[in-house]
Amino acid sequence: MLKSGPRFFTTRQAARTLLPHLACPSPTSFISQRPYSAAHASPALSAARAPQRALLYVPGSNEKALKKALGGGLTGEDAPDVVTLDLEDSVRTEKKTEARRLVRDIRSCPSLQNAPGALKSKRFVRINPGQAGLDDLEAVLQSPRIDGMILPKVNTAQDLLAVHDFIDRHSPHAEHKSSLKLIASIESPKALLNMQEIASCSDKVGGLLFGAEDYCAASRLIRTPSRREMLFARSSIVTVAHAYGLAAIDLVCVKYKGEEAQQVLVDECREGREMGFTGKQAIHPAQVSTIQRAFAPSPAEIERAQAILAQYAEVSTTGAGAYGLKNADGGVDMIDAPMLLQAQSIIAQAEAAGLL
Repeated sequence: MLKSGPRFFTTRQAARTLLPHLACPSPTSFISQRPYSAAHASPALSAARAPQRALLYVPGSNEKALKKALGGGLTGEDAPDVVTLDLEDSVRTEKKTEARRLVRDIRSCPSLQNAPGALKSKRFVRINPGQAGLDDLEAVLQSPRIDGMILPKVNTAQDLLAVHDFIDRHSPHAEHKSSLKLIASIESPKALLNMQEIASCSDKVGGLLFGAEDYCAASRLIRTPSRREMLFARSSIVTVAHAYGLAAIDLVCVKYKGEEAQQVLVDECREGREMGFTGKQAIHPAQVSTIQRAFAPSPAEIERAQAILAQYAEVSTTGAGAYGLKNADGGVDMIDAPMLLQAQSIIAQAEAAGLL
């Protein structure tokens, strides 16, 4: 049984106060949104601040899909952490202007202007690269109901700063200038080499996202079911994202129909979380529930983390710096300060996902 009562949280707090040298923040600090510098945060805890497990793309030119996504049609397990209204790859060139208008202010279905304020999912917009993206911004910034922007084909810090500066100069809403998050899509070798500058160039940067298909094309990689050819790029994105306290969003699973597609999605999700990604892109609502479950701690993980925190609080009163934790199979694991940090991270992720 998962423990979430007062006694558990008291012991967890005791475990933190007994380890001041770790300078580890309270897991709940990210839920209460207290000011905290990402430079001092455990990377996994930083990523738990605002869950972005499934980022579902909705074509900006598809009126029916927009109505479902912005009108509350995605509920329960089908409700993604982030609905991304797409003005880029899923919209044909001749439909770009219409898509921009639909996303901004269409009257016949919910838009950014009149979507329900209580909508569970965060609202992101994926704009186009270059000047077309600035044209997109000019339109969509008229709405205050935007939580983030996905910027495709960011090759340098200057690409991202152009968007940052445009928002500060042209947005009529103060909240955009203070809290709008920019997710940089890494889609080329040049972008991969410039990631540190991209990640640190603006306080608006909220995450790094892997554009796998464009990256493979630009790098002359041969796409295989094993995904082995993308291991270096994906690991690099995770490393830089966590170094700067950012979300790390994994590749799209291009298969989405049938049992084989479901198994591929499950495998990709498991692999992505094991690599350190905090979320994954989705191209169909049917992928959302699998992604959301995969990028949240399992009941077994949560229960083990609770046991680690509770027992550490007890043994630390004796001055012990480590102790043995019994497993269900009868074995014993040695628990010390780094494993305590991992346990705190699991609890933070679980709280952010609404599991505690």
